Amino acid sequence: MSHDTTPRSPAREHSPSRFASAVGGLLLGGSLVAAGGFFVFALWSGFQKAKATRSWQETPCEVVRSEVVEEQPVHHAPPAYRAAIEYRYTHGGVEFMGVGIKQVDGRTSHRKKAEALVAEFPVGARPNCWVDPADPGRAILKHSSYAPLYSIWFPALFVVGGLGITWRGLRGRR
Repeated sequence: MSHDTTPRSPAREHSPSRFASAVGGLLLGGSLVAAGGFFVFALWSGFQKAKATRSWQETPCEVVRSEVVEEQPVHHAPPAYRAAIEYRYTHGGVEFMGVGIKQVDGRTSHRKKAEALVAEFPVGARPNCWVDPADPGRAILKHSSYAPLYSIWFPALFVVGGLGITWRGLRGRR
């Protein structure tokens, strides 16, 4: 069994290549941690929003308006479509008007998607809506998907990898 008893040179331990490795590890690893952390946070927030509506109170409602609206957000942009659905519901003896389909509604460039929502909620339909008990003026017709939670693992890999790169860059070769 042999042991290397050669003393290490202080100049070698603090060489420019070790410094460059530490800086490179911090920059690359820190960037990966920051980017991955941002997307983990965004996906977690989306999941929390979808989960929150599951505890809202299910309430009968009646659709009073259902149509596809064409919008052109920017002058030379292609048209965007959205399903404009209004419904009335009663909560605590007070009548409200709702317009939310999901917690986060958006436009689409595909008219058929908006038409499908309008077909699902025609005028006169009596679906159930979910009412926020903390704010009864807020309601939705559909729950959002838990999909953000199912894909959170991917940006989490960037966080773990970035931490590993940072650790290795700071630690250096042993």
